[in-house]
Amino acid sequence: MKRMISLLLALAMLGSMLAGCSGNKTADSTTTGDQQTQTQDENQSGSEPVTIRYYDWDLVDQSVIDKFMEENTDIIVEVYDVSANSDRATQLDILAMSGEIDVMPQADGDQFVRFEEGMMANLDELIEKYEIDMETSFGDYTSWVQYNGSYYGIPYRTSRTALFYNKDIFDAAGVEYPTDTWTNEDYMEAARAISAWGKDNGGVYGTYSHTYGNEWAIMAAQAGEWYTEDGLCNIRDDAWVRALELRNEMDAEGLQMPYSEIKASGTVINSSFLGSKEGMTMAGSWLVRDMKKTDQFPFDFEVGVAPVPRWDDSVEGVRGNYSVSALCIPETSKNKEAAFRFIMYLEMENAQAIAATGNVPCYIPAYSDALIQTFVEGSPLTVEQASYFFDSDVELTTNKITGPKGGNYMSIINEEVQPYFFGETDLETVLSNIESRVNEVLAE
Repeated sequence: MKRMISLLLALAMLGSMLAGCSGNKTADSTTTGDQQTQTQDENQSGSEPVTIRYYDWDLVDQSVIDKFMEENTDIIVEVYDVSANSDRATQLDILAMSGEIDVMPQADGDQFVRFEEGMMANLDELIEKYEIDMETSFGDYTSWVQYNGSYYGIPYRTSRTALFYNKDIFDAAGVEYPTDTWTNEDYMEAARAISAWGKDNGGVYGTYSHTYGNEWAIMAAQAGEWYTEDGLCNIRDDAWVRALELRNEMDAEGLQMPYSEIKASGTVINSSFLGSKEGMTMAGSWLVRDMKKTDQFPFDFEVGVAPVPRWDDSVEGVRGNYSVSALCIPETSKNKEAAFRFIMYLEMENAQAIAATGNVPCYIPAYSDALIQTFVEGSPLTVEQASYFFDSDVELTTNKITGPKGGNYMSIINEEVQPYFFGETDLETVLSNIESRVNEVLAE
C-alpha cells in the first residue's frame, strides 16, 4: 500500500498531537520497557499481528514487502511513499514525533541531529539479541549510525560520489576524458575549456556545484579536518577556506550556474546534467537511479564515470566521497522489535532489491558482480563503470560532519555560507560566525 504524505497533512497531525499533550511527552512516546516488551511478547506468541509503518522516498518493489509478510505472519507492513524533496526531513520528523512511524530513513548526515536529540531508539539490545555482527556486515558504514558508543540505526544505502561527465560535450569541446589521476587543477582546466566552448553552443557550463550539505567541500574533504586537535571548530583549515573561495571563483568565472541562479530557479542536478546543461558534475550514485527514470529525465548522450578528482598532488590513490542513509526506529514507535526485524530483512535478504532501485546497499556480504549488474540494469552504464561504486580499494572521505555535534555543525555552516555565496558578505565574517557559533554548541 503506497500513500503520498504531504507536509500539510503532517502539520495537521502535529497540531492535533500538540493540542492533546500541551507540549509534554505523550503516553505513546514513552511506551517502552515493560509495556513495549508486553506488546512484542503478545504478538510473538501467536495473537493479533502488529502493524508497522515504513516511510521512504525510494521504496523497494512491493513484492519484497509482500514476501516479508508471507515469511513473518506476525507483522503487517504499511508502506508510505514520501516525496523526495527539501521538505522530506521535516515531514518525517513531524510524523515521528506523533508516533506515526516505525521505520524511518535518515540521509546525508541528518541522522546525527536526531541521535543527539534523542529522537531515535537505541538498538544495542536488539543488535545483540539477533547476533548482528555490525563490523562484518557494514564495515566503515557503521560510523554513520553510532552516537556515544551506541547504535541508533542500521546502515541502509550509501551514496558514493563520482565525477559524471557528458562524453558528447567533452568530444565537441575537444577536452580529454577525466582519469583517476585528475586533481582539482585538472578539473578546473576542463571546466574552463568546456565553458569557453559552451558560450557559443547553447550556454553550456563546464560543471555544476550543488548548493546543499557541504557539497562545496567534496574534494577538500581529502585534506581538511573539521575539528582541531583540542576538539574545537576547525573551519579555518586551509582546505575549507580554499574550497569556499573556489566555489565563488567558479561562479565569477562563469564555469557553472551561479549559486543565486540555482536557488532562484530551483534547479537540481539530475534534470540539469541529464539535460546537457553541463559537461560534468560530481554527484552521488543516486544519479544512476535517476538515469533509469528516462520518462522523468530523458537524455541521449553517452555518460562517463570517473573518480572524484584529488584535491592536489599530496593526495594519493583513487578517491571517492560518500554518505550513508540509515534506517532508524523512532523512540515513539510501539513496535520496535518488529520494526528491527523488518529492517534486517531488507538489509540481509534484499540487497538485490535495493540495487535494483539504482542505490548502493550497505550490506557488504551481498557485494558481487551480479549485484553490480542489477545496480546498472536500465541505466546506460556498464558493469565496469559501476564497479567504482562498490570498489573497496577506493579511498573514501566525506564532506559531511560525523563528529561531536556534527549535525548542528553542518546546519550552522549551511546557514552562514549562503550570504557569502550570494555575495552579501565577506569570507572572514563567515568564518568568524561559523567558528564562534560551532564552538558555543560544542561547549554545551
